Amino acid sequence: MAKPAPPTDRGGRAQLVVTLLCVLLIMSGCAGSQQRAGTSSGATVTNSSPAGVSGATSTFSTTDIAWLQLLIAMDDQTRSILELVPHHGGEPALKTWAAGVARDNRSHLTALRELLAATGVPDTNPHEGHDMPGMVNAEELKALGNATGAQFDGLLRSALREHLTHAEQLSVDLRKNGSDPTVRKLAATVKGSAAAHREGMPI
Repeated sequence: MAKPAPPTDRGGRAQLVVTLLCVLLIMSGCAGSQQRAGTSSGATVTNSSPAGVSGATSTFSTTDIAWLQLLIAMDDQTRSILELVPHHGGEPALKTWAAGVARDNRSHLTALRELLAATGVPDTNPHEGHDMPGMVNAEELKALGNATGAQFDGLLRSALREHLTHAEQLSVDLRKNGSDPTVRKLAATVKGSAAAHREGMPI
């Protein structure tokens, strides 16, 4: 699949990203998996809620699933970046801040994967290799892996600022357009966490 053209305004493209995700979801075959699991947009899922998903309902829309899949892909990439901080970072304040981001990242990934399991859709990554807003590409990850000190800190700030901004925006869109109350509740948590970390990033 051709790589999407670089957006002219990466900070204001969240709704376009959501729409693109729905297309990618169908093209990747995930929509077929969803239908085989007994779901469609707004349909009822018979899967029982997995352990740890308190109060999960049994209705998931295509938008809910697209959001879960993208946030998992984004958070997985962010986890790879955050794992570099203890050995590559320079500023103590930035390291402390990044440790808080890492804790929330792990918590969000657990919740996202539990909810995706409840939809019946396989936990695969339909966005692997895509260069989209909020996602770190292989070149950027390599640059981070090769950098230390102030250079690493600068790259880290840039990557995490973009990630947090788009996680927040995508979660706002999910709150408006999603169907499942538990997914929407998680989106509110992700939004609040992303906004707090973005605003609290040491300059």
